[in-house]
Amino acid sequence: MNKIIAKYTLFFSFLALIFAQVTLPSCNKIDQREDAEETQITNFKKSIAKDTLNVYEIDGIILDIQKLGTEEYMPDDTLTLIFTGVAMQRNVTFAKNDTARVIYGDNNLIEGWKIALPFIKKNSSGILLVTYNKGYGKERVGVVEPYSTLKFTFTAQ
Repeated sequence: MNKIIAKYTLFFSFLALIFAQVTLPSCNKIDQREDAEETQITNFKKSIAKDTLNVYEIDGIILDIQKLGTEEYMPDDTLTLIFTGVAMQRNVTFAKNDTARVIYGDNNLIEGWKIALPFIKKNSSGILLVTYNKGYGKERVGVVEPYSTLKFTFTAQ
């Protein structure tokens, strides 16, 4: 009986060791990605001009409006966005569009754009930084790695 208990104890200890070796590195990778994102955000904040008055930091985004338009969009207005999207984790351009037509209030946008749009006026331009949880999240989307911070340079017309 004691031999059987000893065998099961050894077996379950072995399973626990394997489980720890498999799960701990993945936790470390998540921590590393979150640390990298925090560094990217901090560096972006440092790069924003100190005298810029049109910087908004809201719920997982940072919006730096460098050229401020004057006319606000109304619900259901169509905007033309000229933008370039870069996944900052690997500095990879994943989107570029000169004629993206977006209906103000459209739900087909990533959460970061939904948060930012109310602050963007016609004929404005700037930079939008979107944290991974307001972008593509924990999933790979095309060339965008999981947990990627997204940086959009844009002009709204």
